[in-house]
Amino acid sequence: MRRRRQSTVFAALTLALACGSVAPLSACAARPRSDAGDPPASQPTTQPATESRFPVVHSDWGKVGYRLDWVGFPFGVSVKSRSVVAMSLYPDIAVVQESGSVVSAIETSNGQNRWAAELTGPLTKWVGVVRESSDAGRLLVCSESEMFILAPGTGNILGREPLSRVVNTSPVLVDSLAVFGTSTGVVQSHIIGRGLPSWGFASRGAIDADPVLVGAQIATVSQGGDVTFLSTSGELVGRARVFGPLDNNPVTDGERLYIASRDQSVWCFDTAGNLVWRHRTPHPLSAQPALHDGVLYVDLGPGGLTAFDAVSGEVKWAAKDVHGTPIALRDRRLVVRDAAGLTVVDPARGDAIARIELPGVARVMADGFIDPNIYAISDAGVLAKFMPR
Repeated sequence: MRRRRQSTVFAALTLALACGSVAPLSACAARPRSDAGDPPASQPTTQPATESRFPVVHSDWGKVGYRLDWVGFPFGVSVKSRSVVAMSLYPDIAVVQESGSVVSAIETSNGQNRWAAELTGPLTKWVGVVRESSDAGRLLVCSESEMFILAPGTGNILGREPLSRVVNTSPVLVDSLAVFGTSTGVVQSHIIGRGLPSWGFASRGAIDADPVLVGAQIATVSQGGDVTFLSTSGELVGRARVFGPLDNNPVTDGERLYIASRDQSVWCFDTAGNLVWRHRTPHPLSAQPALHDGVLYVDLGPGGLTAFDAVSGEVKWAAKDVHGTPIALRDRRLVVRDAAGLTVVDPARGDAIARIELPGVARVMADGFIDPNIYAISDAGVLAKFMPR
């Protein structure tokens, strides 16, 4: 028996030495035969090791003007049984949260995990992750009933503050306040670090769309169509009305508020609540609008992605075969994200230039608009960073 074991070990060591080292036995076994040849240049391939767990086709990303930088694992193992509920990007870290309440910070420079923290449990409903603009830059991870204050460097919990109302939205931060929308239609502010409410303002209908800061005013849109502009002290500055609920978030250029509503209209209001312009469409609008350099982009459904002059509301172009939301301007071309992939579009005419499919990719975000890095997370919770090539 001893001789048989010694023979087995000797055979394994001989095989390992033939591969060049003892450790990579599996690599030797997986090495292709010399007569197999290289795959055709046009054949989509993925690189081995960590990249094999992210569905990346390098030639496709090249069509969009990007190349893979790194692949990271925010949660260590697959999270297919749980969904990613939030992803926020900052210069130093990408923060990813899954439905089981684990929050992870990934180094944007190399994809390494900085920290991971499990805050509560899988039954908690989470509404958003935001970061303070101060030097400390604390992370605020918000559920519908609590705010967790985390140190971005370590993930340590610096505070845990109950909210005075059950909230529905990610907060907008202004001064020392976090301002939320609620299911009861109340715009509720919370004093960060003190755990106390500051003020509340009642509107008509639940607020599901995130509040936005329009200049010095806080703007909200309720599902009942109530549009409010509030000062940072909660005083009503302007009010308007649309005629349907929202499936997306309003956007702003700092002077005006833009709304794409299920009432089949694109709206533009100033901060006093005055109507600047309105564009009617034959269909309800649900896609997220985007705004850049004086142009508002809205997917009008069967009408396709449409570019509006943000000030006048004039239609600059409409691309019936392009759908989704522009997320970047790469090499002077729009990169448009939809549920299935990315489309490269000429921003002057709306012509589609290239198209790639992204099966298995759950979220795609950019860390800016002009030639940004793009981050994509798979439905298994694997994060990849793509850089302009």
